[in-house]
Amino acid sequence: MNNYISHLQDRLKLTHAEVRQKMRIESDRMKTRYDLRANTGGFQVGEKVWLYNPKRTKGKSPKLQKSWEGPYTVVTRLNDVVYRIQKNPQAKMKIVHIDRLTPYQEPHPNEGVT
Repeated sequence: MNNYISHLQDRLKLTHAEVRQKMRIESDRMKTRYDLRANTGGFQVGEKVWLYNPKRTKGKSPKLQKSWEGPYTVVTRLNDVVYRIQKNPQAKMKIVHIDRLTPYQEPHPNEGVT
């Protein structure tokens, strides 16, 4: 019985070490892939962007509602990841994180799908 327990403990320790190593490798791989997309250099002042701003209307499927608004114009870059944008010169400015912005294309890839 003691032999079985010590053998089981050894196998569990070995398995635990292997899983931790594989998780570390996968974590590094995911970070590398995220950084490729996230650190693109951002947007320039005057550039047109789409703003991710999902609205939830009661009685409608969220899947079928528009999630992107725009085009907005980048007014200022407050830091590496925060921007001040404006829809038109008379509209109120918004301060948003870069994760909610994407370059303006006509039409947005996720819009107009029927």
